[in-house]
Amino acid sequence: MKTHTKHKGFLSVELVVAISVLATIITVLGALGVSFGKLNNHLWAKHTCYNAGAAQMDSIAATAKPISQEKFNELWPGVLCDIRTSEGAGQWQGLGKIDLTLSKRVKHKDVQVRLTRYLPAHTLPPATKGGGNER
Repeated sequence: MKTHTKHKGFLSVELVVAISVLATIITVLGALGVSFGKLNNHLWAKHTCYNAGAAQMDSIAATAKPISQEKFNELWPGVLCDIRTSEGAGQWQGLGKIDLTLSKRVKHKDVQVRLTRYLPAHTLPPATKGGGNER
């Protein structure tokens, strides 16, 4: 007569399989975390550039002067702002055009945002080409 004995616990093969599955899951989650971190840094820089540009445009519209370079650098460190003014053309004739190009370096990439607004010509700052906070 045969007796059946039950083995309690895991076999070594089951243990190895469980550990390798856990290691695979941890590796995939780690890679996803790095990717989401890079994306977050890029989006944060873009958001910062948009906010700096909106504030610069509002300052020009309200006071006819851009935010001073010292104050701009204090509020948005690392953001570079290039301000260009020109006359409006076509349906925008009689208005002044303000072009802002803002950029910020994140890791090894540059994030760049461009904003344009038309304002009455008398509210524009003096003609600038490449003025503002240049590199």
